[in-house]
Amino acid sequence: MACDSKRVLSLLCLCMLLVLPTSGQKMRDVFASMPDDVLEVMTKNNRLDCIDFIENNMEAKVRNRFDGYSVLQDMNDDYLKLLLTQNVQVEMKLLPVRDSIYYICLVKTYGERMKESTMTIYTSEWERLSLEEVFTPPVYDDYWKKNEHTDVDELKRLQALQDMRFITMKLYPDSLRLDCILQVGEVMDEERERVGDMLQPITFYWKEGCFVKR
Repeated sequence: MACDSKRVLSLLCLCMLLVLPTSGQKMRDVFASMPDDVLEVMTKNNRLDCIDFIENNMEAKVRNRFDGYSVLQDMNDDYLKLLLTQNVQVEMKLLPVRDSIYYICLVKTYGERMKESTMTIYTSEWERLSLEEVFTPPVYDDYWKKNEHTDVDELKRLQALQDMRFITMKLYPDSLRLDCILQVGEVMDEERERVGDMLQPITFYWKEGCFVKR
C-alpha cells in the first residue's frame, strides 16, 4: 500500500512538471554546454568541475589546458565571473530577448595594470551576433565630464594626453547593466589625478533586445 502511495505521488509530481511552463537555461547549464573554442583554455571537464566545486562552496579552481589555473569566482542564475588565466578575466550575462529566448553576453578583460575589454554576443545556440545590432559603443568625448563651468582648453589639453585609449567593460550579477570605462593612460603622475577626476563611466542597460545608454 505504501509503495502504491509513493507511485501515485511520483506520478502526480511528474504531471505537475509537465504542465508547468519551462524556464530558460541557467548560467550553470550555459557554461557547461558552451563550445570549447569559446574560452579555449578550459575543457568541458574543467567547466563541470568548477560548477561542482562552487555549488558545494569549495574553491572552484582547476588546472586548464595551458597548465595554468582557471578560477570560477562567482555564478548565479544569469551571471558568471571567471579568472580564465592570470591576465584574462571573463564575465558572462544572460540577456533576455523574449519569452524564453536569451542572448549570451561575454566580456573578456585583458591585462594587469592597463586593462582592455572585448565584448561578444551569442545566441543561445552559440551563434555569434554582429555587435552593431545590439550595442553602439561610446565615442571618446563621451567619457569626459562636461558642464557649463568646464574649462574647455584644459579639457582639450587633458584629452590630448591620452595617447592610448583602453576601454574596460563591466557586467553586474544583479542587474542588466553594462559599464564602459576609459582607463587613465600613461600620463605623468601629477596629471593622473586630474585626468581621473575628469573621466566618467558610461552606463548602458539591456532593454528590448539591445544595450541602451542611460
